[in-house]
Formats: sequence, structure tokens, C-alpha cells
Amino acid sequence: MTKKVTEQVGKTIEEAIRKGLEELKVSRDDVKIEVLEEPSNGGVLGILSAKLAKVRLTVDKKVSEEQANKTKEKVEEILSNIFKITGEDISYEFYQEGNQLNLVISGENVAHLIGYKGKTIEAFQSLINSMLQREDEEYAKVFVEINDYKKKKEEKLRRLANKMAANCVKFRRPIKLEPMSAYERLIIHRELADRKDVETESIGEEPRRRVVIKRKYNYR
Repeated sequence: MTKKVTEQVGKTIEEAIRKGLEELKVSRDDVKIEVLEEPSNGGVLGILSAKLAKVRLTVDKKVSEEQANKTKEKVEEILSNIFKITGEDISYEFYQEGNQLNLVISGENVAHLIGYKGKTIEAFQSLINSMLQREDEEYAKVFVEINDYKKKKEEKLRRLANKMAANCVKFRRPIKLEPMSAYERLIIHRELADRKDVETESIGEEPRRRVVIKRKYNYR
């Protein structure tokens, strides 16, 4: 289930908000934002006493049963039009989880909908949600899964996160991961969030934004 609340820090308020949105996996319109601490500089060269921004993000968008049903009907219409053009017969089903509606596609001939490193499935998901946003109705956000691709991807990323965290602690140096999508970075952040020996942050600009794993200063 999607996490409801998160508190994040950053060099700027916007950086802290961006981290929160990545963790909650929602858009800015779906959260209530509270600024807990303003950033400030001080000390020698503004570094020694620097104070980070701190924000709290709370998901306040609820998906009602009526909204979920309307979304299903509209998505079925969108899929019918898409597959009519491509001439495909694709099986799919919906299920609701927390504040999101999941579209699950399965079959033997759907690999092309996943694409290289999952780029097509992400584009397909973005296309559906973009088409929903064009309507006057208030639709739920739709997440697409195909043949358990994302589930398997998450498991692989969690293993990677823990392996790199162990290397970070062992060799006492930060580990920069390869550029990832916001969805993939979210998995890394969540997997390592409760560890006492490392912390994570995202750096860079899209599409080269990546996660850095660092030892916590107070860890021995």
C-alpha cells in the first residue's frame, strides 16, 4: 500500500519536496506540503552551520469506489481503441491497492509492451494517465504491470541496493548507481530507508538522475 506520510530534508525546499514525491510515488497535486524547517547558511563559508530544509508530505487524495469504477471504464475504452489499431487481443484485469488502481496485463505475446529495460511499459503507463488527465472527470492514477515485470524488477533492485550498501560500508566510500527512472530510484530509497549504517539521495538531472548511497556519519 502506498505510504501516506513522509518527512524529507534537502538543501532547498524544492529538493526536499522532490524526494518526498519520489518516495510516495505521487504527483505534487496529490499531497499536502508542510514546511517544517527553512534552509539557512552560516558559519565558515556558510558550511559549518548550514541548516537543511525539512518538509512533511501527506497524501490527501482518496480514490473512491465510484472513481475507481469510472477509471476502469475509461481505461477499458482507451485499451480497446489502442488494441483495435494494433490488432492485438490482450488479456488484462484491474485491482485497487490503497490510493492507486493497478492494470495487470498478462499473456505470452506481450513482451513488446515491456520493452528494453521497461521503457515501453513506463511509456504505456504515462500514455494512459495522460489520456485520463485530458478528461473533465476526476480519474484515479493507473499503474501498469505486465507479466510480473515490475515485481521481478523490484526484487532485483532490492538485491542491488543491499549489495551496494554493503560495499559502501565495507570500503567506506559513497556508491553511485547508474541513472534510473524515478520509479526505480524510489525502490532503492525505500529498501535502504530503515538502515542505520547508510543513507541515500538522488543527484543529477533527468534522464541522468541517479541514487548515491553513503555511510552515515554517526555509524562506526
